[in-house]
Amino acid sequence: MGTGVAFAGGGYGQTASAVAVCLTALLSVAVGAMVAGGLGRMLPRRDAALGIVLLLAFALWALIATAWSVRPDRSVAWGALVAAYALAVFVAGAAARITPSARLIAVLALIGGSVLLCGAALVTRLSPDTAVTIGGLDNAIRLRGPLDYWNALGLVAAIGALAAGRQAVDGARPVAWRVLSGAVVPPMIGTLLLSQSRGAIAALVVGIVVVAWSSGAARLRLPAMIAAAAVAAIPLSITGTGRVEGSAVVPQDGRAAVLGGLVAAVLLGGLIALALREVERRVAWDPRRTVGVLRAGAAVGLVALIVGAGVFVVSQGSPGAAATSLRDSVASVDEVAPVSGADRLLSVSSSNRTGWWAEAVGAWADRPLQGWGPSGFGTIRKSYRQDTTEVTQPHSLPLQVLAETGVIGFALLGTALWLLVRVGVRRLRRMREEGVDPRQLALQATLLGAVAAWLVQCGIDWHFDLPGVSIPILAALGVAAAAPAPRRSPVEADGTVAPATIEELDRQLDREERPAAGGALVLTLTLAVALVLAVATVAPVIGDRLASDAQDRLAGGSDARGLKAATSDVALAAALDPFGLKPLEVGRSIAERRGNLLEARRLALRETVRQPDNPDSWSALASVGGALADRSGMRIAAKRAVALDPYGVLAINQLAAALGRRAPPEASPTATATPLRLPEGTVAGTVGTTGGAGATTTTPQGTATPGATTAP
Repeated sequence: MGTGVAFAGGGYGQTASAVAVCLTALLSVAVGAMVAGGLGRMLPRRDAALGIVLLLAFALWALIATAWSVRPDRSVAWGALVAAYALAVFVAGAAARITPSARLIAVLALIGGSVLLCGAALVTRLSPDTAVTIGGLDNAIRLRGPLDYWNALGLVAAIGALAAGRQAVDGARPVAWRVLSGAVVPPMIGTLLLSQSRGAIAALVVGIVVVAWSSGAARLRLPAMIAAAAVAAIPLSITGTGRVEGSAVVPQDGRAAVLGGLVAAVLLGGLIALALREVERRVAWDPRRTVGVLRAGAAVGLVALIVGAGVFVVSQGSPGAAATSLRDSVASVDEVAPVSGADRLLSVSSSNRTGWWAEAVGAWADRPLQGWGPSGFGTIRKSYRQDTTEVTQPHSLPLQVLAETGVIGFALLGTALWLLVRVGVRRLRRMREEGVDPRQLALQATLLGAVAAWLVQCGIDWHFDLPGVSIPILAALGVAAAAPAPRRSPVEADGTVAPATIEELDRQLDREERPAAGGALVLTLTLAVALVLAVATVAPVIGDRLASDAQDRLAGGSDARGLKAATSDVALAAALDPFGLKPLEVGRSIAERRGNLLEARRLALRETVRQPDNPDSWSALASVGGALADRSGMRIAAKRAVALDPYGVLAINQLAAALGRRAPPEASPTATATPLRLPEGTVAGTVGTTGGAGATTTTPQGTATPGATTAP
């Protein structure tokens, strides 16, 4: 499901997000029905259950925050999405409780989804791709694929490479399994490099550390596999580099070169996995060597860091100058990160993130307890920004949660994720102590590594708002937290079959079906949550569709009958979406088309009631006030818009126009058409006409307003 939604721009759109929410809710109802039918063992337990409950509590808090949110329409949608995330963890955890191969299925799902998305991204590079201009036209050469966001594609590729790479070096797997897993690693690393996402590279490194550290004496196998695969991906990353040609992006070296690089990457990946297997078989490796290699690597890295820092300080002239230069580079002062090539990968620029983080901190400091409302950062930041850029997230999940939901929301979400991760780590340790199947141990470590990579990226980006990226990872977290640890031996000493899991040893739940206590309550709760989420997400989508249809009909130049139909659609849309502005905006446009400016003002006033802290609402009211020649009303609305958005170009222009109309020339009791004195040497016949009060005088030097002073 997550991969399917990812093909719709990562699921960021209103419709795709609603689909993800509804499908997750339906799955939770199915789980509730199974629990009510007697499969009570499906329910996650202890800390895993508490983590899911806290996630649902965070979603409930987000929905409650709609009452004071600056963008209540977006807050409802965001709260519903978080509830879907909690249900995804619940469904995955419940399935893992009764599915012996749950960990394997989860890891294969991560690999398969990454392969599909990376393959689709490479296909877009083979065909002309529409150029985008975020950060400049050159940014269009960065591979973004169906996710429509470079960093999201890079994270998906990193997680897929991490999961497939661990399977490629798993000594307990068959040769064909390892070769097939290794074959897909270089293409995904090549996709990561083509996305040019520095955050995704950092996430991959963190994931490698987490997974490798849990691999015992085989800690060096995964880093070796990823490093070799990165070398094998170089031809693909070079041939797949795009160039802007008109309004499209095409492969720099042609399609044949990209296909050749892709085939070479696949073949080399399989050969690398095979070669590592042969090395494992032929070379006796002392685990103490692993420790020595890690220490040597850490020492080399530390020396390189010290030498690099020294060279940088010398190049800048002094430590103070070096610190200032580094600070300015990170803060993106007067520049943004390079958009292509090695310069971008080596840049330390935050791409303006530090400014957005500062705005989020400022917003949180002004309302620390409850925040400004979920998904409202794009609106509230306008009161804190120092530029005219538009952004809807601060590109940091912790700061976004603090600014939008306050300390309460931050505590709920942070505690929920901490509990789920802690349970997963605790199960990993228990599996290691019990000496279970090493393949299961590797799968558990892989799931935790994928979650760690996602958490790293969420700290510096906005992937939490992309269900196509977050749902698969949260489902993996649910499996890691809830899946029981398998026993070391499936057969007891007397020859009887042992329970499938350690947790079920005392109750023999794998051989007995027992009625679930409170099963009906679980089913009722899942049904209630599903209905609430369906209404909260589907109704606004229908309303938005109706408003868009009315807008299209209006743009097509409808006649009176068409305008009447559009008005009916807008009225229904406003009822279905009681918090949004779009139905009122379209209704206001229809009223203006009909010449009913009083109705347009009524709708503009409703916009300010729905979202009183949104400068767009007040700008709309100021615009209608200007059309009605209501100078006082226009001035009041424009002042409010500027107060909410001091750097808003539209609001500033409206306020300037309102102040200019405060005392227009025709309002002066002494206004007369005084002819301007002609410049010396000007022939009288070249002078134009002068009219009555308020008229302008035309001269060879241009148009002058009566009462203005001109030089002779």
